[in-house]
Amino acid sequence: MSEFDGSGSAEQRARFDDEVHTRCAECRLLGHSEPLSDAAAIAIAAGRVDESTRGVLIGRWRAGRTLPSVGGFGSLRNLVDERDRWRAKDTAGKPGSALVYRVRVAELTKRINHLRTTVVMSNRHYATGVRAARKERREGVHLDLDQRDAVFDALTRTPAPLKLGVVAERGLSLLDAATDRASVLARRTPVGDRVEWATGVVDQFVDRKDDRFVDRYDTLLFLAGRSFDRVRRSPAWQSTFFEIQRNQLDLFAELVEISVDATSLRAVATELRRIGETMVDEETAAQVESRRNALEVVWRQLTGRVAALVRLANLVESSEGEARTSDAMVRAHSLDDRIDDLVGRSGSREMSAENTHFVGDQVRTQWHD
Repeated sequence: MSEFDGSGSAEQRARFDDEVHTRCAECRLLGHSEPLSDAAAIAIAAGRVDESTRGVLIGRWRAGRTLPSVGGFGSLRNLVDERDRWRAKDTAGKPGSALVYRVRVAELTKRINHLRTTVVMSNRHYATGVRAARKERREGVHLDLDQRDAVFDALTRTPAPLKLGVVAERGLSLLDAATDRASVLARRTPVGDRVEWATGVVDQFVDRKDDRFVDRYDTLLFLAGRSFDRVRRSPAWQSTFFEIQRNQLDLFAELVEISVDATSLRAVATELRRIGETMVDEETAAQVESRRNALEVVWRQLTGRVAALVRLANLVESSEGEARTSDAMVRAHSLDDRIDDLVGRSGSREMSAENTHFVGDQVRTQWHD
């Protein structure tokens, strides 16, 4: 069951919008989700590359062309984030630690480069000869080497929940135990209210029951990608029941466009923040604030677009029983037609059988004579 629920009324649509907006503001989605599929990750990566490369990725999707798999591009994101964390560690005055950090960075970089080679140099997924490359270009599905590199770089930013290290996990386990202990004490002591409040603070700080993300943009893109996967994997969506709707909505292109907008919005917001941190005069401050307010309007529109995708996923999944019934009816009607056809041809079958018997009788008579 999804954390989002609702149907078609205006009030319920607004509730979807508000829920998505809130989740993104908190950088948190309830529960734990599977990593995004390769298809969702590629669609989101398409929003981070130039328009030409983006067009090729869309063309490859429509032509059924895939990219090499690395076991999930969310895992690639985790590897890159871990490497960057080790790189950023302060090693001043710590020669021993500096050596350990450099070794760890080198190990992670080696693994990432291996994955880059897998994605960029695959002979199974890309044209290897001049003639084949020309043919792919005419079909709009050819990726040059530099384009593949750009796509890989974009895939390293695949939205994924924050991954806690082993030490952090161990520390959080201890805090969980402490929280449970505190809750028991709260029920037995007159200072229960205070202990309960403290427990709530701990829960908010170390809550591991939900997926958390680095920022609201990653939260939004992961939610959009997850909804894309839910719709695409639904048997109901793939059935004849939703054939018209499948032709009306290009899911891959929709996710690409969401990624384009989110990527652009994040870049502009980052630039505004940098300007805000360096400005000195009031006029510039007022202008930056005005631009921020304008961006929030765009952000609200974007969260509304993702909310529509979330709502679609809920509706498609909730209609799976009805779609199965519809498909069964279609198959039954088809079976009726086939039975009628068989029955209609029974007369010719009898004639054919009689003819064969007639020939057999002739052969028998001739043989015995």
